[in-house]
Amino acid sequence: MAPWFCSLTPLPSSSSSISKFISDQPYLSVIETKCSTIKDLQIVHAQIIKTGLIKDTIAASRLLSFAATSPAADISYAFTLFNQIQNPNLFTWNTIIRGFSRSSNPRMAISLFIDMLIHSSVDPERLTYPSVFKAYSELGLARDGAQLHGRILKLGLQFDVYIRNTIVHMYANCGYFGEALQLFGDGENIDVLT
Repeated sequence: MAPWFCSLTPLPSSSSSISKFISDQPYLSVIETKCSTIKDLQIVHAQIIKTGLIKDTIAASRLLSFAATSPAADISYAFTLFNQIQNPNLFTWNTIIRGFSRSSNPRMAISLFIDMLIHSSVDPERLTYPSVFKAYSELGLARDGAQLHGRILKLGLQFDVYIRNTIVHMYANCGYFGEALQLFGDGENIDVLT
């Protein structure tokens, strides 16, 4: 991978300018266009540290996203990156939880979710829960997942199709076919994926 140079620019003031911020930072753009391995990412990571851009949550989250969820994912490296982010935002929490839910250690996704609930000022939202249900499903822990299902009901998120699909999958995957069928039958917005 050819070397790239980066200049620090002020943080974007709104979410609509995040894309511009990324495109204005050659090191961040190269993650999307030239990185195909963790070794490539480590080279970019080193340059982002040298420039000081690593202190920016958006920059750190781009590194984390590649390390945790790309086809070349290395969840151990992603976890190291996550632990270096001083103030993880919702995107970084969701990324590391999703990465672990897809890994050989889905129990860590549940542990991180609990850590988020207890120790973080960031609250989970609708995109957080499917990864946690996936982890429960992978571990065969539908009874524990049922407690989270109760939280979904209290939050009024039971009709979110994406969340509902992962809950149905968790119950069915763990052999709780009655619960899966009941939830499937209660759906107002049943889609093809359910």
